Amino acid sequence: MNEQVKVSDLFNDIMAHTMRHVSDRHGEQAMHRLFFELYSHTFMHLEREFGFDAVREFWESIADSQLSDLENLMKTKGFKGMEEYWRATCGQEGADYEMDVTDDSFTILVKSCPPTNWFKDNNLEHYHRYCEHCNTLYRRVGERCGFQMEYIPPDPQKGTCCGLRFTAKG
Repeated sequence: MNEQVKVSDLFNDIMAHTMRHVSDRHGEQAMHRLFFELYSHTFMHLEREFGFDAVREFWESIADSQLSDLENLMKTKGFKGMEEYWRATCGQEGADYEMDVTDDSFTILVKSCPPTNWFKDNNLEHYHRYCEHCNTLYRRVGERCGFQMEYIPPDPQKGTCCGLRFTAKG
């Protein structure tokens, strides 16, 4: 085989092309839905092949390499930066949420989560611990920026997906 051909690089390029193609041809919301499914299947694959620790390590790697916008906003604007980040991301995804920003804390409670709704409305198999990625990703970034985070797990009785509450470290 030609040493110039690297299948792993080809696969990476195909996945990036896949997301761009779906967005260009079918719109950003279609690309978001594809992402939700691919993300979930990645979690399932990692747990099946390598155990839950591999899923957690994957989430940590995302927090460390993909959330620089959030990290910069947390470091430079604190709770107001968190508000800016989540208003943008939740707005683009179409989430329904409640947010409370004070001088001492930032709280977001997601009432309607687009990935969760997509899986449920279309009867799609999804990773049984999908919502937990929020806990790992955002806690890790927050801690690096001097915040502690309380994770509020999904509560179907209250009609919420999950929530996050950040305060300054003591």
